[in-house]
Amino acid sequence: MNTNPIFVLVHGNWHDGSSWSDVAQHLRDAGFRSVAPTLPGHGRGEQRGGLRHRDYVDSVVDEVDRLAGDVVLVGHSFGGSVVSRVADLRPERCRLLVYYAAFVPRDGESVADSLPMEFIAFLDEAVAASPDGLVSLPREVFAAAFANTADAATVDAIHARLVPEPPGPIFEPLSLPRFEGLGIPTAYIACRQDLTLPPGTFHPGQSSRLASPQLIEIDGDHEALYTAPRDLAWALLEAIGAGGDLPLEPVGITRP
Repeated sequence: MNTNPIFVLVHGNWHDGSSWSDVAQHLRDAGFRSVAPTLPGHGRGEQRGGLRHRDYVDSVVDEVDRLAGDVVLVGHSFGGSVVSRVADLRPERCRLLVYYAAFVPRDGESVADSLPMEFIAFLDEAVAASPDGLVSLPREVFAAAFANTADAATVDAIHARLVPEPPGPIFEPLSLPRFEGLGIPTAYIACRQDLTLPPGTFHPGQSSRLASPQLIEIDGDHEALYTAPRDLAWALLEAIGAGGDLPLEPVGITRP
């Protein structure tokens, strides 16, 4: 009987659940099950207007409630804010919280509160120029700052899969009344070639908001789930290995 916990992989802005496909395959090869839900408004052809952050949280809570056994919540970038609130609502189900180049908002803060003014200006300008009030990520920005280790063909392939982002949840103050006292073990995965935000924004800027997290650094850019999926899968397994009493089975992935 497989007693390993289940990874719940939560994507960030402009992505959908399929962005985790390669990582999920490596986890499967190592004997671990994972699910990667697509947040509301991020599927092809879905209505994106009027969404609130709680809509994202509720969708992941529903996914957790459908699963049997313990889960490891993993949030990428904006997804960190989602897994924090899910843990706040379902602490008894969560054995480990993993933040991969992710935001760790405090109670009452928005994700936007952790963004530099230049990025806020980009979001404001994109919304003003968009007929539907959504934010699309320009290819040149994506290539230079998000998938900066990838070649042009890979950038094109990934960029074609991105979806327009509703900006509202980025600016919404978030309720996390119990988070700091939950006592759930945490890990933070930092990517050494991440150029999305100014140096230090994610680590130590966001990672230092966690109480004694396990820090794991890998070579990769912000899009490591596409550009370095094996290394990212290794980091997730490394995080689980530091989880104390988490039951483990032999894995097929070694340190990169």
